[in-house]
Amino acid sequence: MKRFCVVLFSICLSLMVYAQKIVFTPQWTPQAQFAGYYVAYEKGFYDEAGVEVEFQHPSVSYSAFNRLLEGSSDIITQQLVQAMISIDGGFPLVNILQTAQRTALAIVSRTNNIRTLEDLKGKKVGVWKSGFADVARIMDVEKDLNINWIPSLLHNASLFVSGAIDASMCMTYNEYLQIKAAGYDDKPVFRLADTEYDYPEDGLYTSEEFYRKHPEKVKAFAKASQRGWEWAHAHPEEALDIVMKWVKKERVPTNRIIQQNMLDEILRLQYEAGEDRPSFQLKRETLDNLSALLLKYRRIQEPITMEILIGGEQ
Repeated sequence: MKRFCVVLFSICLSLMVYAQKIVFTPQWTPQAQFAGYYVAYEKGFYDEAGVEVEFQHPSVSYSAFNRLLEGSSDIITQQLVQAMISIDGGFPLVNILQTAQRTALAIVSRTNNIRTLEDLKGKKVGVWKSGFADVARIMDVEKDLNINWIPSLLHNASLFVSGAIDASMCMTYNEYLQIKAAGYDDKPVFRLADTEYDYPEDGLYTSEEFYRKHPEKVKAFAKASQRGWEWAHAHPEEALDIVMKWVKKERVPTNRIIQQNMLDEILRLQYEAGEDRPSFQLKRETLDNLSALLLKYRRIQEPITMEILIGGEQ
């Protein structure tokens, strides 16, 4: 009877641990941008943390943030600026892990005639219709560039290659790789990471409501995710194998070379300048500076403090 009670208790405990399955949605379909999460899943890090995880990827019409907003996803990846704007707009988010420490935003020129930021004055520059370029637009105003922004719904390399624009906004781990592959690998590129507009981007977020209801579950997910990224840093080739497994499963049109380049850049962006390992934390000073910039240019109406962003735990 004693042994039976012990077994029954263990079963009940296991059921309690797995009672709350976490639905996780990255920002896009499977790619190396999310390698650490696929690693954590495939290597059993989520299981070891006592977290059952289901991946549900978004679509063009149903974004990761929309899924979180409607309650069909529990945790998502999101860029810091977009998270701050969402919080200011009345949807409380909690940052549970900061992966990227530097910005991947860049502007790549189509010709060699544009060699400095000042050369972009009045030029037509492609940009995402869905956002992501708030800091670049602020830079445009502060540098008095008067850029003619040309929005594109999907923002691939087609406008750039066709000559419809003079330059294009891009992520150095995504669109920039497409542009280089199209034969424009020798053109000038202006990385915001080389300017005073170098702010962190990707992180893990959940709603404040979900965080309050399941704090230990959320923390376990974040810790296991960090472990996945650390493993990816130590074993990049094996991590790429795992990414390609997910890519093939979801039938994403890409190849290993593209994903290799993406993974290299994603891992690089997780290091702060001068540091020899990723911290996976957001610095208060960095957040305060970004909040002040967004406030100045009316992207937000109230300051976003560290206490607000991480659920009042610092």
